[in-house]
Parts: sequence; C-alpha cells; structure tokens
Amino acid sequence: MDTVTTLPAPRPQIEQESIEKLMGLAIFGEKVAAKIYLLAGELRPEYTSLLTQFARMEANHGAWFLEASRANGIEPDRAFADRELGYLISQVDAHFAARDFDALIIVQGFIVESLAIATYESFLPIADRYPGTARAFGQALDEERYHVDWVVRYLRLRYFDAVDDFRTLAERVNVHGIDCIGGTMMNISEYLDNVGMSGAYCAGAMMDGYTRLLESVGFEQKDATKHVVGMFMPLIRKYRRGEKTK
Repeated sequence: MDTVTTLPAPRPQIEQESIEKLMGLAIFGEKVAAKIYLLAGELRPEYTSLLTQFARMEANHGAWFLEASRANGIEPDRAFADRELGYLISQVDAHFAARDFDALIIVQGFIVESLAIATYESFLPIADRYPGTARAFGQALDEERYHVDWVVRYLRLRYFDAVDDFRTLAERVNVHGIDCIGGTMMNISEYLDNVGMSGAYCAGAMMDGYTRLLESVGFEQKDATKHVVGMFMPLIRKYRRGEKTK
C-alpha cells in the first residue's frame, strides 16, 4: 500500500493566517482600549473630556489598522481576537461595576499599553512588507506612549506619599491582568515568529516596559523586577509545556 504523505502548508499561507490573527487582535484590541478609557471617564468627571479624547485616538488606531489590512488583502480574524480579549473585557466590566477608577487606569495604561507598545515597536521593522502599515503603526505607537505618560503622571501624583497602597493596588490588578494580557503574548508568539517578528523579543520588551512603569511610580528597581518576573514566569512555564494560557 502506498504511503500518503501530508505536505506542510506553504509558508505564504501560514504567514497570511498569522497576520490575519495579529491584525484582528490589534484592531479589536484598540476598540477595547477605547471602551476602557470611556468607562474610566464615566467614573471621574474631571477626566471625562481627556479620557474621551484618548478613546477617540484608540478608535482611530483601529480604523487605521483596518484600512491598512484591507489595502493589503488581510482579513482580520475577529473570532481569534474575541477569544483573546474576552477575559480582559470581563475584568474591565468588573472594575467598572466596582467603580474602581485606578484599577481601570492600571489595566489600560500599564498592562494593555505594555502589550501594544511591545508589539507595535517590533512590527515597524517589517512594516514595509505591508504598504501603509508603517505610518499607521508608527503614529499609533507615538500616541500610546503619550497615553502612558499621562497615566504615569496621574499615578505618581495619586500615590506620591502612598507607595505601599499603590503596590497593593498593582498586585491586586495584576493577578488577573497579566494572566490575561501576558497570556495573550504567549499565545501569539508563534504568529509573531511566522510574520518575521520575534515572539521572544516582544515578550521580553513587554516585561521590561512594565517593569519600568512600576519603577516610575514608586517601586524600587529590585522589587519591580521581582514583581514582574513573579507574574510572568508561570505564564512562560505554561507556554513551554505547550499549555493554553487561558
């Protein structure tokens, strides 16, 4: 009897499927970011105008990414994005129901933005392969950093004489937030590699970025590093064992 050999899928197909998943996550992730800023603005009227502006900027990012995707024949994988973002949305809704403004700000301004910045930075070197994406991701990256700068200033003023309170808040929010967003980073690592990015580099950049944010608000460097490594290592172990992170 002849042996039937299954040939691997051609690389172009693998790359196409991977970029569709990544663009889907970027587009619909920006929509979630917009929602978080809007919800936070509802809780604190003094920041409503500013956070509404931030939400518009996030929505614009998603629109730019969608336009660039269509121009390159990329069909964003919404089902994949919905699976990855569902856990995050449930946390956001819980924080809003508890009227926990600071928790929402940490989830969006630190955790979500750390993932976005790490992946957008890593995407830019390959953006020329997808016409129109360099400008979209470059401008989005600049604006994400602007948002993070405001969040850092807010938290530094809010907790300038209460670093221990900030530590308690960060640890509480991070228990679920990093499991969600860090888990997403682990889950997309292979897709990043497939399109010419480095999943390992992106994960490292996210960890480094988040560590610096904690330091900027009041964590000692050693404590910030220990805190972040302690959160990410369980995820990395799961990833290495081939387990689902969510």
